[in-house]
Amino acid sequence: MMDKPWHKYLIFGLYCVAIYFPVFLHLDWQLMNNWDESLFAMRAAYMSEEGHYLRDYSLWVDGGMLHRSTKPPFTTWLQVLSFKAFGINELALRLPIALCTLGLTMLFPWFSRKKLGSVNLGYCAGFVLVTSLGFVREHGSRTGDQDAALAFYMLAGAMAFYNYLDAAEQRKRHGWLVVFTIATIAAVMTKYAFGLLFFPAFLIYAVHKKQLWNLLKRGSTWLALLAVVLSLGGWLAYIEHQLPGFVDRAFHHEMADRYSESYAGHDHPFNYYFIRLWEKNYFMPWLFLLVSPLFLLFSKQRTSLQDFSLLMFLCAAVELLVVSLSKTKTDHYDMVAYPPMAMLAGVGLYQLGLAIRQLWQEKSHRSLALTAAIFGTIVLLIMPYQAIIERVYKPKMSDRTMSYGYLLRKMQKKQPGIKQFTILAPVYTGQVNYYTGLLNRKKGYKIKMSEHPKLVEVGDTVVACEPKMLDSLRAHYELKVIETEERCILAIAKGKKELGIGN
Repeated sequence: MMDKPWHKYLIFGLYCVAIYFPVFLHLDWQLMNNWDESLFAMRAAYMSEEGHYLRDYSLWVDGGMLHRSTKPPFTTWLQVLSFKAFGINELALRLPIALCTLGLTMLFPWFSRKKLGSVNLGYCAGFVLVTSLGFVREHGSRTGDQDAALAFYMLAGAMAFYNYLDAAEQRKRHGWLVVFTIATIAAVMTKYAFGLLFFPAFLIYAVHKKQLWNLLKRGSTWLALLAVVLSLGGWLAYIEHQLPGFVDRAFHHEMADRYSESYAGHDHPFNYYFIRLWEKNYFMPWLFLLVSPLFLLFSKQRTSLQDFSLLMFLCAAVELLVVSLSKTKTDHYDMVAYPPMAMLAGVGLYQLGLAIRQLWQEKSHRSLALTAAIFGTIVLLIMPYQAIIERVYKPKMSDRTMSYGYLLRKMQKKQPGIKQFTILAPVYTGQVNYYTGLLNRKKGYKIKMSEHPKLVEVGDTVVACEPKMLDSLRAHYELKVIETEERCILAIAKGKKELGIGN
């Protein structure tokens, strides 16, 4: 009965339902994050509006910030296509990233069925990934940031590399090399050298499989590397021609300076990414399940599962080591390590299930097996899934820099007639820039941006959220508050206050 087609379809259907909610539930509910999601949104929206697909936005909104992105555009192009299809909105920006996450969850069972002998192992890995708080968070699988997409390209490349070394026929080898090349191009055209962080793991694994020399002597290997270099190099050459100095800025701003110096206060100790796995529950309880596949690595019996577990371990270990050595440690540099870790933890979860099943077959141990099954279901299935659903159900950021968007959303519903006003905010507030430009371009608003509350004139309608902006307004003007949202106000400056000598 276990092998009947309807049973397999039922399991796959349940898996898809389990995957859907962490990946897609209320995907458009939360407003654009200030950094870096709003920057990606402005970049894709500008390309979509202006048709300049090889250049970033120069100015999305009058009076706004000039912040040319130095990242390559591959994943942004996907977001542009989504904007073209669904309009410029939160869902359209995040949908390509969510689909890449869905791709990750489908790669696991596909690869496990083809190479590891059990599709259920892949289901376990996919479930681990979408219930990992470190992956389903800001900058992760549910935002317009591109790290989850990068993780998809890099894992696809890792699986293609495994198949490439494992293929006996030349035709299949060449096919997998093409897949590997495309995945690598997508990765480097999303985040430069960061997309190559699994390469040291690939070389170590090739040495382990005694195939490094075969790789180096094949012309197809160098042809594939040439295709990667030409793709990235061609784009850089074009941009450098259009914007002299771009390559130098990209090299230092995106790579060299961030690795050698602490950038924007992101200085953390070496073990920063490791301790978050349990201190912030980013990979709990799955961290405990890594013990089983790690023991598997030392088994003398060579199997496909052991080999692939080794490759996944090397990918995660190398990536975490490199970003841990970097002087700049942002919250999302470890994002691409989560799919390999999920695969390893999935192996542990699968083996635990097999152990409980084997225990059940012994009649004298059935009570123990039942207890273990109930305990495992609660701790490893229900509790992690519940934690993720709580995170994705109508999420709302409380950061003050996010409050502008919530007030603007409320104004569109409750104050549709007010379309001309000034937003008081620091010019480098990404969310304000994005929504101001969007409302002005697409919905007929005439919003101005200003950093200077003292430039407000009597009769002006203003929006303010920053404490300093609010204090200055209240100190100098009689305000008629029209709408509020948490700390933000929409108000009219009715008149100036008489200030004392001390003011």
